[in-house]
Amino acid sequence: MKKILLSAVITAVLAGRLCAAVAEDSKIFTPYFDMTLNEAAYMPSVGNIFSGGNINTQVGLLSKITPKDQLFGLYNFNYSGQGFTPQDSKQFTDRSMAHSFTFEYRRNLGEKFRIRPGVAFTHDYSRTGANEAWKNGLYNMNTSGLQLAGDYTFDFEKNGVVSLTYLAKAVKFPNYTDLLREFQNPSNTANVNGGLQDQGIKQVTLRPAWGKWFGGLTYTLQDYDNQKVVEHTGAYGDTKQQDKTTMVDFGFHHTLWIFELYPMVSYSMHSSNQNFMRYKSLGATPTSDLLDGSAPVTFVAKNYDYKEITLSVPLDLNITGKWAIGGAFNMTSRTYTDRLRRDSDNNYVAGEKQKNLMSTLTGSIRKRINDTAMWRLYYALTVAGSNNKFEQYMPNNYTGNTLGLSYQLSY
Repeated sequence: MKKILLSAVITAVLAGRLCAAVAEDSKIFTPYFDMTLNEAAYMPSVGNIFSGGNINTQVGLLSKITPKDQLFGLYNFNYSGQGFTPQDSKQFTDRSMAHSFTFEYRRNLGEKFRIRPGVAFTHDYSRTGANEAWKNGLYNMNTSGLQLAGDYTFDFEKNGVVSLTYLAKAVKFPNYTDLLREFQNPSNTANVNGGLQDQGIKQVTLRPAWGKWFGGLTYTLQDYDNQKVVEHTGAYGDTKQQDKTTMVDFGFHHTLWIFELYPMVSYSMHSSNQNFMRYKSLGATPTSDLLDGSAPVTFVAKNYDYKEITLSVPLDLNITGKWAIGGAFNMTSRTYTDRLRRDSDNNYVAGEKQKNLMSTLTGSIRKRINDTAMWRLYYALTVAGSNNKFEQYMPNNYTGNTLGLSYQLSY
């Protein structure tokens, strides 16, 4: 879910950046290219030292057909390798690779209004095991969707724009199977392989930008095609799963003398009608009281509802025209509204909701090679903490050190 929201924010910001850059451009074709390469060594307090890389490449082309009509195409390749991630998201060793294609038609309606209908396709591959082939990833997904967006320019001098976007997507998981259902009923393959994670997504985004300031409000609705909600009895009922997420983000980019500051903060509220059955051991059976946190099987209503705030504060100190010393602070805090925390014995603790906090402090040295390229050598200290002490499946409490090198090329 976070990947979908993040992609929407990046696409909206990129579209706004391209709009401002070429609004007065007389070129018939305007290319856009941005590539970031990153390789790092990770040293966690839990587990072994490992390395991981990240690649993000965006290639776009804006074609001017008439003074009022334009076509825009964007290809995005993103590889996310091993690394430190917020709790309850994924393992250190998880990797993903995505190919995204966006095509957009732009039509100016007078001087201040513009509409942007478009289509988008994404092929997302995942690897959760060392020997797992990309094509066989359990969470591989294919996404196709339609977009209708409108822009209103209220300040040409400072690129003041308000954009309203509506997205409708169909998401398919071709390899997903429910392992618990497969274990409980191995003969019913239709129930196991019936596209349980397939879903339709509807998203509405309002994004204003003015000068150095930007922000946004995004509402996302996920309707699952086949996945049913777990009831108090432990069986799946007739109600289909539905998730809702509301996210607000705000930030700015400011340069003062030799200082360059670009902070951003976001706040998300996620709710789901899906419940959860916790089995303490294989073969455990429900007792008469499924709400007992120490019972072999425990029923948790609204297990996935949470509120999350993310803060990012990067700062660069430009020493010369090419060299800069950088620092950054990043924090992600998540509080579950109904999920209780667990102790080290996998028992729920009454009256104490689960809370996660992940903070990263980064120091770096940056050098600009020319107007389009730069590299950055950095060190980061990550501290992840949670009041959930049961960590058999995913680390919740750890300290990590990262040493990495990144390279960026854009024009």
